[in-house]
Amino acid sequence: MDWFNSVSANLLNKDLDGLWIRQQEISNNISNVETPGYKSKSVSFEDQLKKLMSENNESSGSLINQIKNTTPQISISDDESLRLDGNNVDAEKENIELARTQINYNYSLRELSDYFSRLRYAITDGKS
Repeated sequence: MDWFNSVSANLLNKDLDGLWIRQQEISNNISNVETPGYKSKSVSFEDQLKKLMSENNESSGSLINQIKNTTPQISISDDESLRLDGNNVDAEKENIELARTQINYNYSLRELSDYFSRLRYAITDGKS
C-alpha cells in the first residue's frame, strides 16, 4: 500500500487546497469592499468531496484519482446590494468567513501532520 498516496492524505491535501483558494477569494472580497459594482465571490468544494465519499464503492485508486480531479468551484454572488454603487460585499461577514477558514485550514494542516507522525511512529517501531 502506498501510505503517502492514501485516500485520507489526498482528502486532507484537497481540503487544504480548497481552503487556500477560499482564503484568497475572501481576501479579494475584503480588499474590494469599496470598489463600485464589485460582486463578492465564494468557494465551494466540501460538498463535492462528501458526495465522492458517500457514493463511491470503487477501488481506492479510482477514488484517489477522483479526489485529485476535484476542483473548487468559485461562484459570484447575486445577492442584492444595499449600497447605491452596486457593491454587495459585507465586510463583517467576510471577516467572519476568513476567521472560520483560517481555523479550518489550521485544523486540516494539523490533521495531515498527525497522519504523517503516526506513519513515522509505525515505521520506526515507536522509536524516535
